[in-house]
Amino acid sequence: MTAILRELRTLDERLARKDISDVEYAAQRARLIESVDVVEPEFVAVSDSVPQGATVKHASDTPLPANTGGMSSSLGIIICLGVVGICLCLAMLTFADFNLALTLGVTVLAALSIALLRNLEE
Repeated sequence: MTAILRELRTLDERLARKDISDVEYAAQRARLIESVDVVEPEFVAVSDSVPQGATVKHASDTPLPANTGGMSSSLGIIICLGVVGICLCLAMLTFADFNLALTLGVTVLAALSIALLRNLEE
């Protein structure tokens, strides 16, 4: 695909330099585009792949684990907000620029939020 795009760009450059006419450009471009192979994916029906007499187990049949987060997740969010506030104050003291301090605080909040959400998934 990259080679075809490269050839199309070369054609565009040749047309811009007036090395070829519009008719030649259209013909060569059509020939390049027609040379691309279109791959049709093959899909297998689920009913065809299940042998006779077998049962199909769906993902919804498996029980979900109990949520053990409870207070720890809300405590984690409170801690995250506290750490962001501290980072914001430290950044304000260091940089004396509110925009820079806010950017740093939001970045730290995003990193801590991602870490918290990954921890909750496990």
